[in-house]
Amino acid sequence: MGALLASGVDGRVFTDIQGRKIQAEIVSLDGDRVMIKLQKTGKTAEVKMEILSKADREYVMQWMRDKNALAAQQRAHRHEHSQTGVNNHTSRLMTQYDLKENYDAKWPRLVSTDIGIDIAVMSEDENKREFVYHSPNYEFVCDVKLSKNVVKKFAVMFEATREYCRLLPISTMKAHVPGGEFRHKILLFEDKETYMKNGGMPGSAGVFVSRGGNGVVMVPLTSLGVIKGKAGYRYDYDKSNKTLTHEIAHQLTDIEYISSPGSRGWFSEGLAEYVAVTPYRSGKFMAGSILDEIRDYVTAYGEKGRGGRALGEKFEAPDLEKYMLQSYESFTQDANFNYGLGLLMTYYIFHMEDDRTNAVAFLMALKKGKRGQEAVDALLNGRSYEQLEEQVAKAWKPRGVKISFR
Repeated sequence: MGALLASGVDGRVFTDIQGRKIQAEIVSLDGDRVMIKLQKTGKTAEVKMEILSKADREYVMQWMRDKNALAAQQRAHRHEHSQTGVNNHTSRLMTQYDLKENYDAKWPRLVSTDIGIDIAVMSEDENKREFVYHSPNYEFVCDVKLSKNVVKKFAVMFEATREYCRLLPISTMKAHVPGGEFRHKILLFEDKETYMKNGGMPGSAGVFVSRGGNGVVMVPLTSLGVIKGKAGYRYDYDKSNKTLTHEIAHQLTDIEYISSPGSRGWFSEGLAEYVAVTPYRSGKFMAGSILDEIRDYVTAYGEKGRGGRALGEKFEAPDLEKYMLQSYESFTQDANFNYGLGLLMTYYIFHMEDDRTNAVAFLMALKKGKRGQEAVDALLNGRSYEQLEEQVAKAWKPRGVKISFR
């Protein structure tokens, strides 16, 4: 990036891995290279993703998701109308596939999928290096040939995550679309270098990229425990899978939940964290024991070998109005803390309120096109932010998490 000096008052202050800073705005993203416009000179420069800070890499990827999501919404604006007159991607899915809301369903405690799922080989093209495989609800496109048995081993995790998101009573319709008519697309890459050239983030196990409202999850094979042996690729039983359910959950979440101001950030990431932290083993999500997992994950690091946010059992947090309404750019400035607090807030509205009325009102408001304060008002339901802060702190304190809102 060269010598980095902060300048100007517009754009974002980007920081590289050596701590150097520069004021700029993103122009485009091509694989692992970001084109930025320098605020001081107006000139453009190309920067490799790998030299940017983790927060900046996350910001760049979200910038690309938002750009694609906006383009999708603009295309949808011409021909999609919900019953309330608001244009959205979800209403089209509901109409096209005759899907029904499930806000009033019971919260799942154990979710399992068939570990003996069938894998279909759709095409194998050596010249194009394109090998396509289908599980019941997913299409896997890989740049190397894999056996059906290897695909089945990791496909179970994707299928289980889809079933878990489908059963969550939050009416995320993308998880309800039948696989026979539409399969969620997963791009698999032989190595991390190819993965990063195609838009993967350095050091990440996988990434969701929004494309046309549906989006794809991109994953290097090593993240799935797939390694190359003498006789081809095989599944490494001795190597634990890196958790990819966070990115899979993004792919399965309706666009209104992940792209609207007032939910983008604290709720979109909190929901993905909620899914990822839920104990998983061999095609089963044990949702009934998620509370202890969330507490350990947010407060500590390394508990039960799952990593964590390490916020401690007692910490200060910004006032909720500022936190919940901040831009995604601001959210990623302190991603570790904000993801952790987002998880606590998401669990609170799901399970710690007297009932799910406020959470459902919030989600329905987002589906109807409400944004920012107007959407959060549905969650507040007449409460002030200060009252919500008191209720959140009071609910988490006996569970071992002491939050002091500033």
